Amino acid sequence: MESKNIPHISCDTDWDHLRRAICSAYFFNAAKLKGVGEYVSLLNAIPCNLHPSSALFGLGFTPDFVCYHELVLTSKEYMKCTTAVDGHWLAELGSIFFSIKESYADRIAKRKRDEFYEQS
Repeated sequence: MESKNIPHISCDTDWDHLRRAICSAYFFNAAKLKGVGEYVSLLNAIPCNLHPSSALFGLGFTPDFVCYHELVLTSKEYMKCTTAVDGHWLAELGSIFFSIKESYADRIAKRKRDEFYEQS
């Protein structure tokens, strides 16, 4: 970075910057929480679990969405090198594959708001 004159900037304790960078690179290896400790891959719907050596395993908190580096098949399909990510990041950074569904109430509210602005 020094040879290209790019400044070195640290994220300090704000890990969201690093997690967001990982999400931008591995959004195609994303999984969503399906049940208690069980995830399902978002692109190919393969059920998978957190690997026991993962830092997220046994935390007591299971994130809704994770990105993983690789899948390992033993008695179950395990995700290795997992990182907790936000679902909105997946829609933003991997918009080719993912989008956010609007609820029925949100669509009705948006329609009413649009009608109000058309009448004004």
